This record gives sequence, structure tokens and C-alpha cells, in this order.
Amino acid sequence: MRRSVSPLRRLPLVLAVVAASAAALAPGGDAVAFLWPNVPEQVARALASGDVSERRLAATRVVELAPETALQLIQKGMSDPDVEVRLHLAAAAVRFRMPRAGDLVIEWLAEGDARLRLAACDVIRAAPTDRSVVALGRVLGDPDPHVRLAAAAAMGAAGLPEAVSPLLGHLDDMAPEVRAEVVRALGRVGDARAVVPLIGKVQDSIPEVRRATARALGELGDARAVSALILALQDASQDVRVEAVTALGRLRSDEATSAIADLVAASPGALGAFPGSRPADSGTSSNDVRDAALRALGRVGSEAAVRVLLAALAKDDPAAPRSAVRDALVSAGKLPATPAGGAGASGGGAAPQAGASGGAAPQAGASGGGAPRKNTAVPALIAALATAPSASTAAGAALVLGELRATEGLAAIVRGMQRGVVPLRHGLRALGALGDPAALPSVLELLGDADPSVRREAIRAATALLDPARPDGRAVDPARALLVDPATPPDEQVALVELLGRTGSPRAQAVLLPLAKARSAPLRLAVIEALGAARAAGKLGAAVDAALLEALDDESADVRLRAAVSLSRVAGPGSARALLQRLTVAAEQDRGALGIALSGTLSRAGGREAKDAKDAGRAADGGDLVQDVAAAIASAPDIARDALIEGLGRMPGQAAGAALARMTAAAPIDDRRKIAEALAGHPEAGAALRKLAGDPDPGVRANAIWSLGAVGDRDALPLLAPLLKDPDAAVAGNAAGAVGRIAARAGQPARAAAALCGALSDARPYVRANALAGLTVARARCDGAAARDLLARDPAEAVRLAAADHLAQGGDDADRRALARCAGEDRNASVASRCAQAAPRPAPPSGAEDVVVFVVPFDAGRDGSARDAPLPRAPFALVRADGLMRLGVADRRGEVFERGAPPGPIRLAVPAPLVK
Repeated sequence: MRRSVSPLRRLPLVLAVVAASAAALAPGGDAVAFLWPNVPEQVARALASGDVSERRLAATRVVELAPETALQLIQKGMSDPDVEVRLHLAAAAVRFRMPRAGDLVIEWLAEGDARLRLAACDVIRAAPTDRSVVALGRVLGDPDPHVRLAAAAAMGAAGLPEAVSPLLGHLDDMAPEVRAEVVRALGRVGDARAVVPLIGKVQDSIPEVRRATARALGELGDARAVSALILALQDASQDVRVEAVTALGRLRSDEATSAIADLVAASPGALGAFPGSRPADSGTSSNDVRDAALRALGRVGSEAAVRVLLAALAKDDPAAPRSAVRDALVSAGKLPATPAGGAGASGGGAAPQAGASGGAAPQAGASGGGAPRKNTAVPALIAALATAPSASTAAGAALVLGELRATEGLAAIVRGMQRGVVPLRHGLRALGALGDPAALPSVLELLGDADPSVRREAIRAATALLDPARPDGRAVDPARALLVDPATPPDEQVALVELLGRTGSPRAQAVLLPLAKARSAPLRLAVIEALGAARAAGKLGAAVDAALLEALDDESADVRLRAAVSLSRVAGPGSARALLQRLTVAAEQDRGALGIALSGTLSRAGGREAKDAKDAGRAADGGDLVQDVAAAIASAPDIARDALIEGLGRMPGQAAGAALARMTAAAPIDDRRKIAEALAGHPEAGAALRKLAGDPDPGVRANAIWSLGAVGDRDALPLLAPLLKDPDAAVAGNAAGAVGRIAARAGQPARAAAALCGALSDARPYVRANALAGLTVARARCDGAAARDLLARDPAEAVRLAAADHLAQGGDDADRRALARCAGEDRNASVASRCAQAAPRPAPPSGAEDVVVFVVPFDAGRDGSARDAPLPRAPFALVRADGLMRLGVADRRGEVFERGAPPGPIRLAVPAPLVK
């Protein structure tokens, strides 16, 4: 059985086997501690007890309670006379992200016990208010440096402009750690009044303070910092140099290009040192400094910066999968033109206010602004190929053009290959990445090259340039000639078969059919998969169906599975009856593959190919296929029922939807779950879905709500909004996603905001995450800085990822600064990477596809044996390419069917019951 780990390979109408953590699939009883119904009452009584030990024990148990109960007890207990009780409750307030908790601990800031003052800072950091942040200003003079540091961190996390003056007053704190935190806080607040004072801290005696200063100046995005940051490029600390050059890249300062270029050209250990400073221990190397300089030049993107990067290609290795130089050129090639007046030259920071901090107003053009600047990277790359560059430079330039998908560079790449300037294998790799079908003839010319490495790269490039949805027979004859050549190595034969499948041409399928019984197992599997790449018409289509049906009887389970997948993609409606008959009588081990094949085949029954049918419920032979499938469901064993229900749901026409709706009356729980999922393809069955949305079983409700999100109209929003508070996290999370999808289709972002903004404070991470994703899909925003707060402080990775996507849609200065801070500070690599690459999500592309996912444990089971089969009724969290997360329970086969998933990666996350 083919496996793939997340993110999954996307294939329309095809099996996708997902590897998931075994812990993530543990039964719910093992994942969540049981809490007796009377425990909340016991905890409440104990918190009011006169025995301090009872109150302390009860305070430790508050985190076990439901959020609504816990928040009430925390508010009552915050004034407890015992320090330990208050400390435990403060930790619970942070854990539950208690709204306005900062106001409850203001008085603690004057307590004699430093632990209480520290706890108050932590609470205010998690739930700041205007009053609490102002109160922190007094704590910046606390005798305990740990308290001062915590206060500065809390003020920075709040991001309120009222914090600027108190923070500026403590830039010279005696403790280096506090000075560094004050600097970081000023960068987070993003107020231009801090620029000039921070410039003076570039020469601080402590490397960590200088490092924090360089980063803060980059976050502030003010051109007045350029000269000081250029000076910091000579610092003795490698870490400081990395931050300084990164900040200059954020400022997009062309003035700094020459100084940054010196870092690119310098050999390790040759970089100058800041006068009077001492080297600091660090794991950062000179290569790290060079890479940071390359990234900065890519962000600057000026003509001078591009020239430096092109020169660096000469020492680059084009065979490496990734390259810092090429990545920088790609970044430069993606930059928008600099707007007039330099508005975008400072990296999106807040515009400095003249005289606000007593410093000089920024000079026009100081950061590369002034006159509008065109993006010159692509023309420079094309021009480089027209000269006589080194092989490394030419290969690198071609590869960058390919990654940029700059089709205007096609002719230059081809001419470079013909002149011998661009090495053939690198040029072919670039043409494949370019994605322009016009490059195919040049690629096919090299399909028979004597050099095996060139030949293999040509096959890969041609395969990448073809799309079965757009039949193109140009590659058939050269590929066939090589395929039948006895001298062609077996691995190339397999690659050529894949190439032929990608052509989508009937002539290609005629070539492949005789190989469906090839002796070579890899070749046979490749042929069966290629036959399923595109649907052939007439006799050829019937022959393909017959060959694939015959392969379903093969002794090899791999062959049977591959044939089932191909049938699900291309089999004509006439094959549906044969598959239905096989499914009802097949052995248990064969029903999985047959179910896949039948489900996909039924999705085409009654469509354009069923020309002889009288209505949408009749197959090509005129039989009433809907009734036959429904009858088969009634008598089929459990192992086959889910496949039949899914197939009926995928059948077009009202007859199939009506049949599913009729089944809900007396169906068992497993059937109702699957029916609720299957109705996502039948908007006419909205009444049945609404009824299932109130089902006693949370798995049924979760599927019904998700399906309503797919087919419901704006009239369904009043039903969905209350379900955001459903006690089951899967139900509430799916309701958030459904609201976003419906509001997006209806063009009503305000209604999405009205329903979802309140869910951002839900105690359950996946509800918060899906609320953010729903807002993003609906192009809606909430008032205030809720999403920025979640990105900075939410403990759940899923929520921070969703917040990064959401903020990328906004694009204002505060959002950009929040994303920049996340990219540099978030400890989770996935979140930091998402923040660094954040860009507005494009409009949903057309061509959504149905995806079948089987939930397969990745690691060993509890008995030590490795699982290699889907887990029935496994809880799952399926993350789609649009950021929405579908939650629920897999069917009796361990399968999840997602109808109309947007193109892009899809992956499994830890199920909702196990997320804290």
C-alpha cells in the first residue's frame, strides 16, 4: 500500500494514505482524564475553606475544570490572602487566557513578595489592558531585575503606545538582560519615537543588547537607522552582524548594499570588528553572516544588490537542491516595484513622525526610496545568460528564472543551452520548473541524449510540463521510441511510462495498454497508474476499463490497489455495475480496493458519458443505478456499507441525494456519520443535513456541519453560530469553518466576523484556529489586535499558524511587524517559517478535487507490532490547503472523504481530543 507523510501528494479522485501518530489515534478515554460531575463543586467549596492547605490544593485543580467554571473561581480567588493560592490561580488565568485578567493583578505589582510581582507581570502579558500596562511602568524601577525584565516583556507583548515613554526611561538599566528586554519591547511596540534613542544603543557594551537593538531597529522600519546599522556590520559578535544585516534587508536600504556586499565577499574570519568590543561566544558562524547578507540583498532587490547576487552565483553549486544565493535572487525577483516617495522602502514599518523623538526627519531616499524603482532581477538574469558567464553563473541564473516561473526567460534559457553556456541538465531542470508548455519541444529534443543524466532530466522536465487535463500528444512518439528500445534502462522505462500518462493523449494509452501485463512489477504498476491519468473515449476507454478490471484480480495487493485507484479516476459509468457486483460478493480483504474504485466510478454515473440514460440516476446501460446502490447498502455487510454510501453521495443528481436522505430515519450511528459526510455533494438535501446537525452523536453532528459548510447558503448561518459553543471540539471547530465558507460564498464578511470573532477566545485550540481560518477565507477581520495577540501569545501551534495566514491578508504596518517578530522569535520552526513567508492568500482556484484519505498509524501499536492498515473510527484533524481544518471521526474503514478540497497540500494534525 502506498504511503505518504504529510503534506500529502495531491491526486484527484485517488487514495491518499496518511501517516499519523499512534498517540494521536489513541482512544479518547486514554487521552483525557475523567472528571466526576461533582468535582467543580468540591473545588469551589475548597477555595472558600478556612484551611489554607485545602485552598492551595483546590487552586492547583482549577486548571482541570471547564473554562466557564474555572474563570469564575479564578476571579473570586485572586484576592485570597495566601500567596500560594494566588500564584496557582494566576497560572490558571494564563492557562485559560482569561479576558481582562490584567486588571485583577494590578495591586500585586506593589506586593512585597517578588513572586507575586512576577506573576502579575505574567498575567498582564497574557491578558493586557490599558490600565495594567500603564501600571507596569512603575515596576520598571523594581529592585528585583527579574521583575523588571518581566515587566518590560509584558509591556512589549501588549504593544500599546502608552508603554513607549516608560520604556525609554529605562534604556540604561544596570542589568544587561533588562536593557535587552526593554529594547525588544520598544521594537514590538513599533513607535517611531524609539528610533533615535535606540540608535545610541548600537554601541552598548553587551553583545545581546546590541543584537536586540539591531533587530528592534529593523522592526521599526525607519530609514534614520541605516547608518548605525551599517556600522554594526563590523561588530565583533557574529550574532549582532546577522541581526544588523537582516535589519538592513527589512529597510530595503540600497545605501547599505555596498557594505552588505563586503559581507558576501569576505572569507570566514576576515570580517572586521567593532572598535573596543570583545568577542562573544556564539554558535553563529561567518557562513551564517554571509547567508544573512545574501537574504538581505534579496530583500533590497535594487540593481546594485542584484549585481552582487549575480556575481555570487559564480561560486555557487547549481547541483545543490537549494542555494542561499538563488533563494536571494528569487526573493529579489518577487519584490514589487518600490512606490514613489519610498513608502515601501522601509519594509512596511510605521512612518516616522518628524520631530517625534527629537531626531532629524528621515531623508528622502535614505532607504532606497525616492523615485519609483522597477524590479530588475528578471531582466538582469536574462541579460546574464546573453553574455559569456561561467557555467555556475549561467546554470544558477537559469534555475532562478525557472523558480520564478518567468516565462519571458524561456528563449534566453534555450539559447544558452544551445550555445553551451547553460549546462544541459541544469537548463532542463530550469525549463521544467518554468512550467511553460512552449518549452516542451526543446526538452523533447534531449529525450534521447547520450548522457544518462541529461536524458533523465529531460524525462523529468517533460513530465513536469505536461498536464493530463490538457491533452498534448507531442511527447508520445519520442517517449514510445525510447520505451520500446531494449537499451533503455528499467528505471527510465518507468519514468517514460509516467511521462506518457501525463500526456493525456489517447495515443499514449494505446501504447500503454499492451504493457499492462508486463513482467516487471515496477513497470506494470507504473503502467496501471498511467492508464488512470486521463479518461479515454469510445473503444479505447472500454479497453482501458477492461484491463484495469482484470488487474483487480491480480495476486499482488499492490497491483489491485493501483488498479482500483486508476478505475476511480477514469472508469466509465458502464463499469459501475460490475464493480457493484464484485463489492457485494468479494472477500473482506478485497473490499477496500473495490470501494475506492466504485466510489470514483459512481461520481461519473449519470454524467455526460451516460448518454442513453433518461435521468441523472441511470447509468449508461439504462438501469436504475441509484436504486441498485441503495438496495446494496441495505443488505451489505458493515465492511462494504461505507464505500456504497460514499459512492451514492458522489453520484450526481437529486435521486442520489433523496435516497441518502431517506436512509437517515432508521440508520445506525456509523451509517449516519457517513451519510452526513456524503451529503456534501447534494445541496438539495439541506433539510436532511440540518436535521443531522442536531444528532445526539457528535461524530454525526461534526460531519453534517462540515457538509453544510460545503453546500449551505446564508440561511444556514443562524443554525451554525450557536454550534460554535458545542461541548464537542470537533463540532464547534467544524462550525467555525462552515461559517467562514458560507460567508465567503455569500460575500458577507461582516456576518463571518459577527459569528467568529467571539470564538477567538474559546478555550479549545482548534476552535480558535478554525475561527481564524474561517475569517481568512471570508476575508473578514475583527476589531482590535486579537489576531496579533494570538500570534504572539497563543500556546497552540495550530492557532499561531492560522493567525499568521490571517495577518498576511491584512497587510497593514502592525500586521507586518507582528509577522516579522514571529519569524524571528517563534520557537516553533513551522510557525516561524509561515510568518517569514506570509503573503496574502490568493482567490480560491478553480478545479477543486475530491480526496480520499485513509488514516494509518505511523508508529508501532501498543503491543509493539507495526500497524500498516487504516484505523477504523479514528479521530482525525484534516488540514486543507486553504487553512481550514476538518475535525471528526473516520469511517469503519478508517477513511475520510473530503469533497471539493482546494488544490494544494493536505495533511493530518493531532486530533482535537488530544490538543491542549
